[in-house]
Amino acid sequence: MQLSPPGLQPTATQARALAPDAARGFALLFIAIANLTVYLYGREQGILFRPLDPGVGDRIADVLGALFIDNRSFPLFSLLFAYGLHQLVTREERRGTPWPVVRGLLAKRNTWLFVFGALHGLLLFMGDIMHTYALAGFVLILLMRSPSWVLWLVFGITAPLAIAFGSGDGAAASGLSEMETGAVVQMPSVLSETFLDAQAARVGEFLPFLAFAPLTVLGVLPPMMLGLIMARHKLLERPWEHARTVRLIATAGIAAAVIGGIPFALGLAFGFEPGPVWFLAGSLHSATGILAGAGYAALFALIVARSQRAGTAPGPIVGALTALGRRSMSGYLAQSVIFLLLMPAWSLGLGGTVGTGGAFLIGAGAWLVTLLGAVLLERAGKPGPAEWAIRRLSYGKPPASAAQSPHS
Repeated sequence: MQLSPPGLQPTATQARALAPDAARGFALLFIAIANLTVYLYGREQGILFRPLDPGVGDRIADVLGALFIDNRSFPLFSLLFAYGLHQLVTREERRGTPWPVVRGLLAKRNTWLFVFGALHGLLLFMGDIMHTYALAGFVLILLMRSPSWVLWLVFGITAPLAIAFGSGDGAAASGLSEMETGAVVQMPSVLSETFLDAQAARVGEFLPFLAFAPLTVLGVLPPMMLGLIMARHKLLERPWEHARTVRLIATAGIAAAVIGGIPFALGLAFGFEPGPVWFLAGSLHSATGILAGAGYAALFALIVARSQRAGTAPGPIVGALTALGRRSMSGYLAQSVIFLLLMPAWSLGLGGTVGTGGAFLIGAGAWLVTLLGAVLLERAGKPGPAEWAIRRLSYGKPPASAAQSPHS
């Protein structure tokens, strides 16, 4: 039985723009490193909820995280999510698909994305972001055909709220989240001694996230609005037509990331005194992270622009990143599986022994594993398993002529 209107089919891999996929593949590296810190346990935590009293390697990892990764990776991925949704709508409109049909397809995709995200949160990682993107995706459907001034208005309304939420990253540094034991556990399931106990604990961890998901949506809407605006001008697809603008976004966004991360970086490197000032630092960190997401996306557009414009094949690094970006959902889920096998007390228990430096290396290693898997799938002409599933559920069974081709 056809699950989508006849004629609707996902776009062939070869037809996709290069820069968004490459940026998405790279973003998964930052996401892996950022997410892995919540698996650390047994130590008092401070700025950005990172363990206190780290070694030299941990301090280096913390500074790099504060400047370039934390509160910078999810805005990038959020921006790319909205950009990709706009590309999907543009392709269908170019094919002559009526808007009500496209709208139904988007609603179906977001519904299944929510299901995938909820299962991920319940079974693997309580910090799942896919269910949030799915809910935000329904907002994007409402805004997809709105004039640009409406997108800027939504950005202006939601950005201050997202920045206010970011002040919570300074809570541990302010001493307000410290427990009687002096240790804060972000994800209690990592302390469980058995797999089944951990699964039961994870349900309790994730359900509050699910309940507050509408508020979390407000935190991802600002970069998503920037993603829609950038997509309307094809800044990532044809950056050479907007070279000055793209360079400005890349320069300003990455500079903002560094400048906005300096207070946290200094506190992590040299120690800090608890106090409410860290709430202000958290807001600054969050605000500049929104700009950083746009900056990173623009940077990748510039990196791949030469081969993209000339129509030549990308280099091996960009090609590998693109392969992973086309399978980003599978890569994201695979990270959670790898982390569960390494970090909790019921598995290898590395979360209780390694610091943030070790977590940095483990996260990078897990990302490399997914990168290699994506490259092998690309060479075999196969989509990622999660991508295959959600496309099949959203589009239905492909025609026989397309059955052997990976889609995006």
